[in-house]
Amino acid sequence: MRVTLIRHAEAGDDAASDEARSLTTRGREDARRLGHALARRGVEFSLMVSSPLVRAVQTAEIVAAEIAYRERLTVTELLVPAGAASRVLSWLKTAGRDLDGSPSVALVAHEPILSAVAALLIGKARTPPLKKAEALRIRFGAPSPGSLEGKGILRWRVDARGHREQL
Repeated sequence: MRVTLIRHAEAGDDAASDEARSLTTRGREDARRLGHALARRGVEFSLMVSSPLVRAVQTAEIVAAEIAYRERLTVTELLVPAGAASRVLSWLKTAGRDLDGSPSVALVAHEPILSAVAALLIGKARTPPLKKAEALRIRFGAPSPGSLEGKGILRWRVDARGHREQL
């Protein structure tokens, strides 16, 4: 199983609530460029899951369009900024068992939930936060497809500029 954590792109401060903040023009362009960078590398997802906050959903939709993801985007409260990483991990284990073959799951969300999930997946106490419009890929070499057993391995980071760092 492969898990790609994607932090939302830049959002404005013009909404009545934090949940309703939408992407800026720059944020939309950065999300498009991040999606394009992922597409150039042949990244595909079996499942894309987003936080319900507007900026995360918008980022997910733009990235999905760039990589030609044709399935329905799943939205869950588990990925809100202050969510519990352990609950996300439990959900991922269940989702992985339900997906065929060698699944690849994208989680589009915020900090600090993304770095907390990354830390749990790789078995570390903490990991550096993701930058806006940045993706982090973690791979599992588990004995059965879709399994999150064992410790994940950081594979790469890629940002909106297309800069890829092998980890």
